[in-house]
Amino acid sequence: MKRKNRGFALLAVFWISLLLGILALNYATTARLNAEAARNRRLGAEHDYLLRSAVAKGYHEYLKYRANRSLWAKKEEVEEFSGRSLELWYPRYESWECEIEGIKIGVKIVGEAGKFKPNGLKIERWRRIVEICGVDDEAARDGIIDSILDWVVGDSLHRLNGAESDYYEDLGLEYGCKNQEIDVVNEFLLIKGVTFKLYAGGDGHPGLIDLLSPYGRDDRLDINSCAPAALALVEDLPQDVINEIVAYRLVTPITKLAELSELVPPEYFSLLNQYFTVADSQYVSISAAESGRDGKAGNWYLQVFAVNQK
Repeated sequence: MKRKNRGFALLAVFWISLLLGILALNYATTARLNAEAARNRRLGAEHDYLLRSAVAKGYHEYLKYRANRSLWAKKEEVEEFSGRSLELWYPRYESWECEIEGIKIGVKIVGEAGKFKPNGLKIERWRRIVEICGVDDEAARDGIIDSILDWVVGDSLHRLNGAESDYYEDLGLEYGCKNQEIDVVNEFLLIKGVTFKLYAGGDGHPGLIDLLSPYGRDDRLDINSCAPAALALVEDLPQDVINEIVAYRLVTPITKLAELSELVPPEYFSLLNQYFTVADSQYVSISAAESGRDGKAGNWYLQVFAVNQK
């Protein structure tokens, strides 16, 4: 009898030990996961503040440029006098590189004048924009343009290939035709015929996001702030010429289109004047992203600032 009691006690100790082990393991796992989550939150907060700091630096550098941009006309003289290169972060599509807390950051300072304003844009411009974004079929192109115009024009009249509220309602969507100006560029994704590929670009084509902004211009784009893909507006412009324009503005801001006359062949230069100019912007977008080890930037943190032109 005593032997049976000892066996039962041993079995009870075994199961209690097993239960306590499971509880301890569960507690340790929970503690580890909580610690990992806290670490990720800390790293996320640090990364967020890092990018915010980079954007703030970009805005400071932009204000410094605006206060001193007249120095570009005397660049060589200033550099000879100071003994160092003139470092002013002028607006351009390509990013500026800096280092914060030992981490390499890319900062973009881009004038919104480098994009077209979608509200009030002429039909000819729309056709060229949609075409270089990869829509070659004329019927599809007309359908997209008519749908965009139906979206932004304040009436309920159907264009031939467009879409008003009844189209969206028939699809069971929870929205109708806006019939107002576009406020944010991702509104295009709500419009009939606008695919994500058309919006974001792909297969060597720019997207609507590269060419359009509610803060953009009605006619010609700023040659410094436009995306390289936007230079495809000039039909058949060779890629090596586009690369040379980009390389030029990486070194110094383009102050007038005539500076590019030696880079752009004469047969394309008149077309370049039809689509591009040198223009200040009332708005500037400043974004920052951490530079990856492979040279590619991470996700961009973006802010848009209104500019006082006085």
